[in-house]
Amino acid sequence: MHEVRNSARLRVQDDQDGEGDEIEQKPSRPPQDERRHEQHDEVAVRRQAQAEERDRAGERERERRSRRDRLPAAEIGARWAPALGALAAVGLAVAVRLPFLNAPLTSDEGGYAEVARLWERSNTLYRGAWVDRPQGLMLIYRGISDLGLGSTEGLRAAAAAFAAVTLLATMLLALRLGGRITALSAGLLVATAGSSPFIESFTLSGELLSSVPALLSLVAFCAYRRSRRAWWLLVAGLLTGCALMIRQSAFDAGLAAIALLVLEERRRAWRPVALLLAGAAAPIAYGAASAARVGEWWYAVVAYRGDADSIFTGSPIHRWHLLTASLPAAGKALAPLAALAVLGWWRAPRLVRLWLGAAVVGVIAGGNFHAHYYLQLVPPLAILGGVAVSELVEARRQIAWGACAAAAAAALAFAAPLWFVNGVAQAEAIWPRDPHLQSDKAVSAYVKRHTRPHEQIFVVWAAADVYYLADRPPAFPYLWYRNVQAIPGALPAAEKMLAQRKPALVVAAQAPTAIDPSSLTTMRILRREYRMVAAVAGVPIYRRLPHPRREPLPGPVWP
Repeated sequence: MHEVRNSARLRVQDDQDGEGDEIEQKPSRPPQDERRHEQHDEVAVRRQAQAEERDRAGERERERRSRRDRLPAAEIGARWAPALGALAAVGLAVAVRLPFLNAPLTSDEGGYAEVARLWERSNTLYRGAWVDRPQGLMLIYRGISDLGLGSTEGLRAAAAAFAAVTLLATMLLALRLGGRITALSAGLLVATAGSSPFIESFTLSGELLSSVPALLSLVAFCAYRRSRRAWWLLVAGLLTGCALMIRQSAFDAGLAAIALLVLEERRRAWRPVALLLAGAAAPIAYGAASAARVGEWWYAVVAYRGDADSIFTGSPIHRWHLLTASLPAAGKALAPLAALAVLGWWRAPRLVRLWLGAAVVGVIAGGNFHAHYYLQLVPPLAILGGVAVSELVEARRQIAWGACAAAAAAALAFAAPLWFVNGVAQAEAIWPRDPHLQSDKAVSAYVKRHTRPHEQIFVVWAAADVYYLADRPPAFPYLWYRNVQAIPGALPAAEKMLAQRKPALVVAAQAPTAIDPSSLTTMRILRREYRMVAAVAGVPIYRRLPHPRREPLPGPVWP
């Protein structure tokens, strides 16, 4: 046992000695080397972590793509539906206006364009260049002229562009108030019923131009109702003021907002109402201050409408006849839309109902009931129709989209026959009470050929587009029939101007006795100082005699 124990001890000792010899043969690394390699290891590990992070980001991206690829087609379509629907509606709204690019220029379009041109040529607005509209409308026409769109086709293209913006603004407001279905339906209705030629939708009217800031003011007002930030009220008021500086009847959006504030907040409404009114007053105050004379601006923009040309002036029977005469054309455009809007009346937000009521007041206040007045009703009626469609969809009724399509198709069906006729036939169908529009282009061409650019002309009693198309300055500041008829002293002043032989040519678009059948003064002046040289499309044209006659003028002449 003793030998065995020693023997075992010796064997262990031998192994330990051998191990020691192995360790001595390989010297250990200095601490500095170990620390340096540890640093290398750390760097390597850190780089590996960064690589893994990049891989995780790539994996997340691949997962998102995979989930997007696995989305149902219906969900993808719903996401893109508003944008695609808006583009389709804009395309439709522009397409249905294309057949009317060559339709005759209206008296309003030609008159506004002529006043803007006179203003640009240093004539004083509301004096030498008289118009009963605010400066905003004239600025738009001047801008269009500066862009090289002063031709009839250019004005039609500008009208289509503004119509597209109006449609998009209507859809945006409908989206805020009712959701996607309401917005898509409203866009379709504006693109069809709102594009009807029977309400002169293809013309560059004040109602169309003022709709853009009016709609945006309601969008800003909805933003105020969500956030309760006061500066949104100032923006809404400012946009309302801009709409009023284009067309005086464009108070509908601001009036609806004020009415809603009063109904909801009652006694506390005075502060938000004051902010909104303050914003609206800024553009109006600037327009008045920028006029050459505030008194002239006030009479043309405010007093004239109240004293001479509104629902409150003239014979009520005459106003009633004007209303009834305008209803057939308005019915062709808006009757199906109005029927659909009735279905959505009670479910619609209160703001939209108040807005429609204010728009009706704006149409009636004009008093003359021209067809383009009804353009002011299109956006609120379209949103009400969109609410009706949305309600039918929620009720799971199969007729939901059918009702919307029927209203749109009915408006297009009335307009379709006019797409395939020439401009003269379109004018005859759209403006049966203005037959001079069918011949104004030919008359203007004759006037332009037989006068020099600086020679003045005069249209008896009104066809303001002739001045613009012929590019000849008017000899009289009042370019519209209603101006000569309603402004005190305008008719005697026109007769005095004729007696002084200012115009080189006189175009008798209406009979000389049309305004005052009891007076033959105008006819006597034409016989005395002028002679008829042509009859273009049945319109007599008179040229000034070379030398004035010295015989006394029979009949009264304005001193």
